[in-house]
Amino acid sequence: MKKRLVIYFYYAPDGQADSACLFALQALRQAGAEVLFVMNGALDAASRQAVRAQGAQLLERENVGLDVGAYRQALLGLGRDGLAGVDELILMNYTLAGPVSPLEQMFAKMDARPELDFWGLTRHYAMKSRRFGGARGMVPEHIQSHFLALRPRLFRSEAFWQYWQSMPLPRSYEQSVAGHETRFTAHFAGLEFAWDTAVDTGDLAGIFVNPIMACPAELLARQGCPFFKRRSFFTPYADELRRTDGAAAAELYDWLKRSTDYPVDELIRSLLRTQPLAFLAQNLHWSAALPAAEEPAPPVRLIRWRRGAPQPEVAAGEIVCLYCPPDTPPRDAADWYARRAAVRLAEDPAARAAAARLLAEHPLAGTASPSVAAFGAAAARRMAEWRAALPALRGEAARLGLKAPVAAETPLPVPAGGCVFLKGDAFAGGLPPLDTPAGWWLLPLSAQANGFGCLSILSPAEASAAPERLACALYDAQDAGESGKNLVRALRRRLRGG
Repeated sequence: MKKRLVIYFYYAPDGQADSACLFALQALRQAGAEVLFVMNGALDAASRQAVRAQGAQLLERENVGLDVGAYRQALLGLGRDGLAGVDELILMNYTLAGPVSPLEQMFAKMDARPELDFWGLTRHYAMKSRRFGGARGMVPEHIQSHFLALRPRLFRSEAFWQYWQSMPLPRSYEQSVAGHETRFTAHFAGLEFAWDTAVDTGDLAGIFVNPIMACPAELLARQGCPFFKRRSFFTPYADELRRTDGAAAAELYDWLKRSTDYPVDELIRSLLRTQPLAFLAQNLHWSAALPAAEEPAPPVRLIRWRRGAPQPEVAAGEIVCLYCPPDTPPRDAADWYARRAAVRLAEDPAARAAAARLLAEHPLAGTASPSVAAFGAAAARRMAEWRAALPALRGEAARLGLKAPVAAETPLPVPAGGCVFLKGDAFAGGLPPLDTPAGWWLLPLSAQANGFGCLSILSPAEASAAPERLACALYDAQDAGESGKNLVRALRRRLRGG
């Protein structure tokens, strides 16, 4: 068997090695690899013990230089003598989750390619990018740095050690990508080292520049890719809609649940500790339509609440509908739609029971509330309310010890008109204070801190209209973007005197 050494880079702001990280370590060790676990920062005591229990060596270092700094310090610390007898050196980072299939299959496939000097899991195709392309604005085709396997002809070469010794430490994600990830492949290919990737995405070249993000379920199911990106579940959703149909993360989650025993719910719960809730909710499409027909439902307790009233309570194991009935006329159409959705869910026993059932059956959801009406005025009102509440929300969240970041550009899904369903298990420490400037925005954040997400509820009519509404929204956004470009062009012509 080949002797493989994996330098596994990891970072977590809370110092906790999560279940997905430990799952990957166990799989690497079972496949016969030795592992040097490099942590930027310090692990907590339980995580340190868990990593060492997997038989991994541990290097904890100052959190500088991102992944490049971690690899550089580990490599220079090992030195050439430390790699004596190693047949394959693998640089891998925690942004990959998995494996969902035996690693031995991938290793055997690439062992049958002795002509290669280095190989990777997946590749990113060439594209224009001011953000990552440096002065020329071009990103070349390259092996993605989340998994890079190096063979002796490369890692014993003088060029390899010069590369790392001269590597400046990046101060940002963009510098890391531009200075290492997009450079490594072309640099060593130019020195006549042969390379390839384990996953063949040639049929997707020209369609997607980043297939592992664009269609991860396709790569897992049809190409035998053993890993997927954690970021699939929390990448900014607006970016996804610029490149794909926006369904990749939900399809990935469904495939993992249906076709593997990978503990994806544990991964999601760990991401809830550190990632914006709004991004997870959007990518995973945490929304559900009320059934048109009546079905058996769990009991649901209705709490009518008004500002100034005593703080409501919710017990473990129960579902509560928290409802604040409107006592003033609606201000406009957006307000009218929001109130109508709330009244329908809270006042109609059948709809209330159906909403409770949706929340009870969703394993990751701790709250459920009506979706915001899909038209411009409603979206604008929600954004204005969100921006106004954000400073108070962040302050109150910090006071309550809620540490997950809040995405400023994406409002949390909270009651559009005073109605929210709560799962008691998501509020083990009680509900947050509702009669504050942050108000009900704190509810999904409090559930998130306990490992629960949020659910948006659609009426049957809203669910059936969703594709058309999304198409119109994208068309409007594209039209607005083109109008903005035309305005910029006109201003440039005016400045030039044209």
